[in-house]
Amino acid sequence: MKIIVTGGAGFIGSHVVDRLIEENHEVVVLDNLSSGNEKFMAPHLDKDNFRFHKVDLLHDDITGFFEDV
Repeated sequence: MKIIVTGGAGFIGSHVVDRLIEENHEVVVLDNLSSGNEKFMAPHLDKDNFRFHKVDLLHDDITGFFEDV
């Protein structure tokens, strides 16, 4: 299943991402890194089922990320 996690670079979001990756889901993280940290995503950056996009949900067009979700 393809799942979008907003705030996936934050403390709580990154743990959600960890679990979803363990369960072999395709995970797309949308985060502006205002309070998140890229180090939380580091273990997944080389995985085929993980994508990270630095976007601001308030100011960026995010509609394209919801295809096939």
